[in-house]
This record gives sequence, structure tokens and C-alpha cells, in this order.
Amino acid sequence: MLFQFREKHSFTKECLVALLLLYNSFSWYFIGQLIVTKLAKAISTDSSASLYLQAAFPISIIISALIGSVIWSKICGSKNLHVWLILGTVISIFPATSIANSFVSGIIIIVALGTSLGLGMPSLLSYFSKSIPIENRGKVAGVTFFMITASVPLLIMGTSAFDLATFAILFAVWRSWSIPILLAFPLNRTTQLEREREPPFLNVFQNRPFVLYFLAWFMFSMIDGFESHVLFTHKQEFGLTMNIAEPIIAAFTALIAGIFADWIGRKKIIISGFVLLGVAHAVLGIASQFWISWIIFFVINGISIGLLWTMFTIVLWGELARASEKYYAIGETPFFLTQVLSLLFAPYVALIPEISAFSLAAFFLFIAVIPLLYAPETLPEKRIQERQLKIYTEEALKLKQKVEQKQT
Repeated sequence: MLFQFREKHSFTKECLVALLLLYNSFSWYFIGQLIVTKLAKAISTDSSASLYLQAAFPISIIISALIGSVIWSKICGSKNLHVWLILGTVISIFPATSIANSFVSGIIIIVALGTSLGLGMPSLLSYFSKSIPIENRGKVAGVTFFMITASVPLLIMGTSAFDLATFAILFAVWRSWSIPILLAFPLNRTTQLEREREPPFLNVFQNRPFVLYFLAWFMFSMIDGFESHVLFTHKQEFGLTMNIAEPIIAAFTALIAGIFADWIGRKKIIISGFVLLGVAHAVLGIASQFWISWIIFFVINGISIGLLWTMFTIVLWGELARASEKYYAIGETPFFLTQVLSLLFAPYVALIPEISAFSLAAFFLFIAVIPLLYAPETLPEKRIQERQLKIYTEEALKLKQKVEQKQT
């Protein structure tokens, strides 16, 4: 029954191009994290200096995304994505060069890597919203997240044994395969009129639905980022389970979440993710001494990640503002900001008692549901009703055909 919700022609040429470009960019980011970690450790043996180097990567992504959402499309025009991908390919080679041998040069390279991603990412996400009909965005986002979550751990494991120079060259090659795809199948262009209609940053936070969803996303990002440090500190034996089992569960959940998000709406999927995550943390807060509690936690946490990341990172922000690049730039900020804070405050987070950490997390996750109760659904009610009517009509026709076949 589940896959009867599919629309014909859900994955058009534009959908597939947007999907592949998103997959390339997100996977490049996760592989880039490992490059940055390797580079930081190679440059400095001091743990504090290494953390500062690693924190420069998400900081540069945040700043460059905010700047890029204002000027990147204006500077590069209709070729903004082409220039962005070429720039990312060239900069990906920098860690392999001989200049990456000091703290200053390391900072410059890491900032360049982050900037090469942040500048054009809002434009790509905006193109995604413009190229894919709203009734199919959940499915395409779910497939994208599935591909990322299923393949990136394998890519990292397969290449992590290489030295930094070889890894960086492979890193650049990985980024480059997206260029011929965009050259062969260009996405819809942003017109000059659309650029002029881009709202100022101040207007973004005057958008009440955006603020409500942003608060919930910020809360989730903070808790998800800090909880990983608590887990590795107190339960290192579960580290392998967390790195392998959770992504597998999240990958398949994302597929299902994307289908249902196009059928029943985004808001119900997001609220379900928060409630499940709150229950999982509450279980650990009450009975963390039992191993079954940890199994329950990892399963539910993987499900919640698949639900929430699919909606927040790809789908939601464009629907709140007609694919405005500024909304995407600000909406993605909590994800990267959490990485900065979790890196810098990791030593202090480790001092929090295990039971207290998960009990507090459960409390704040349930609090995060409150703004969602007042947030509107971003999938138009008309689309939901049309899809349900289509399903009922198809079922009625099938039933009618069965009756006619029996009568004949």
C-alpha cells in the first residue's frame, strides 16, 4: 500500500539533476570533515589548537552561506552553480599541497574549503525548491538523504587509510563529477526579477512560521550535537553502534518520511520526530543502566534523525519563503553552529553526569514541540486532499474492475 502514494513522473530530469547535485554537495561536506580533521591533527599536536582548526570549517560555511545568499547569484549570474562547483573542485586539492604545513596556512585552507561550500549552497537549495513540484519534494529529499547516509560511511571507511595528499586528490575528483551533470542538464535559472525580490535579512525573522520552525530546529541541533559527546564519554562501547546502526536506520527512515511528508504534510512528520526523540532520551534518563534501553535509544534516535534531517535540511525552508536563498542560509545555520559549539565545549560537556544529560535533553525536546504546535503546515491542504482523493479514486477503480471481471 505504501508505494501506491507515488505520483507518475515524480522523478523528472530536473528532479534527478537536483538530487545528484545535492547528494554530491552534502557527501562532499561529510568527507570534508574527515579531511579537515586529518589536516588539523597533522598541523598541530596540541588538542586545543586542533579543535580551533576544526571549528574554522563550520564557521566559514555559516559566514560564506550568509554572504553568498546576498551576492553570489548577483556576481555570477546564471552560471553561479557552475562557478561554485569548479571553485569547490580546485580548492579541494589545497590540502594535498605543500603549503599545508603551518597553523596559519591550515586555517586559510580550512576556511577556503568551508567557503567553497557555503557560497553556493543556498543557491543550490533554492534551485531544488524551484525545480521540484511541492508534492514531490519530500520523496526527492528522502532519496537524497538515503543516498548520503548509506554511502558516505562506506566512502569514508574506504578512503580513510590513505595519506592526506591522496585523500585530498580523491576529494577533488569526487567534487568534480557534479560539473558535467550540470553542464549537460542545467537547472532552472534565477531571473533578475527574482533576485530583486529577495527579502532583506531582517524580514526573515519577521516571518512567524519560519521563526517557529527555526526554534525547534535549533533546539534539536543543539541536543543532537552535544549528546554525541556525552555518549562517547560515558558509553564508548556503543560508539561503533552509533556510527553504523544509526545511519542505516536513518537512511531507510528518510525514504519513508519523504513519501509520507508528501502525503500527510511536513508538520506531522516533524512533530513525530521530536516526540520519538524525547521518549528515547527519557528512557535513557530513567533506565540507562539496562542495555536494552540503549538499543531502544539508538533505534529511535536513528528514526528521528531520518525524519527531522530530511525535512529541515532540504525541504522546509524553501517552502516557507518561496525558495529564498536567505531563508536557506539562515535555516541551515543551527546545524553548523552546533558543530562549532560542541567542538569548543566538548571538554565541559563530558563533565555532565550521564543521567542528568539525557533527562535534560528529553525535557528540552518536549519543550521544542511547543513552537511546532503553532507553526502552519507548509504543504498546501489542497495538495493533501488531491492526493487522498486520487488514492481513493484509484482504489475505487480497481474495485470496480475486480467486480466487472467476476461478473464476466
